[in-house]
Amino acid sequence: MLPCSAVRFRECSFIAFDNDGTLYPSGEAVGQAVLTAHREYVERHHLGIPTPEPEWVRAMIGGDAKDFYQAMMPGMSPEVQRDFEEFCLDYETETVQRFPGLYVGAEELLAALRARAKTMVLVSNGSPRYVQSVWEAAGLGRFMVAMYPYVQPEALTKGQRLAQALREWGGRMNGEPSPAVMVGDRASDLQAAREAGTLFIGCAYGYGDSSELVGADAVVQSIGELSGLLIGEEEL
Repeated sequence: MLPCSAVRFRECSFIAFDNDGTLYPSGEAVGQAVLTAHREYVERHHLGIPTPEPEWVRAMIGGDAKDFYQAMMPGMSPEVQRDFEEFCLDYETETVQRFPGLYVGAEELLAALRARAKTMVLVSNGSPRYVQSVWEAAGLGRFMVAMYPYVQPEALTKGQRLAQALREWGGRMNGEPSPAVMVGDRASDLQAAREAGTLFIGCAYGYGDSSELVGADAVVQSIGELSGLLIGEEEL
């Protein structure tokens, strides 16, 4: 963990969480669903595009939804890319329904934060259909007030969506914005926090390379360590 006073994080009344690799372990089941969808779509439409390896999908998790699906259909028209996205999302959302579990300890953490009257939102680069499926299957609405997926054609950056969430849900303390923190596992999460002016906790247990979290205010190796920062060591 990077040197940092945990008190700063426990004072945050507003907490924004990334989804994949932070709360939800999408890399295995959902990643395999993406590969299955790609193979079947390519075969059905005789496209001759090789299906990527699981490691490629894992490395792409966290990118904007549009970029993700375009990268899986290189050289294809926007119409084909959008059609594949919807086809693939059928597989993804069905898989989320079968595997709705968050990382071990994540639900308990969210419940504890909710009990402490923390305002929590979900800010994800996933498409609305996918993020909504996780929201519903994992019951995130029990703890969080809103979700901010990647929506087209607006295509706001993650930082812009985090700033929007702060405007809509962030409180004020002594006339100033209340302390806020973004929690995520990729460089895009760190960039969003800096763009919106919040603290940032990097989750090294997620899908990003360790180099992506350089510059974070703190880095955690587990949900337990994250709980220690946001609530206190005595809660672990």
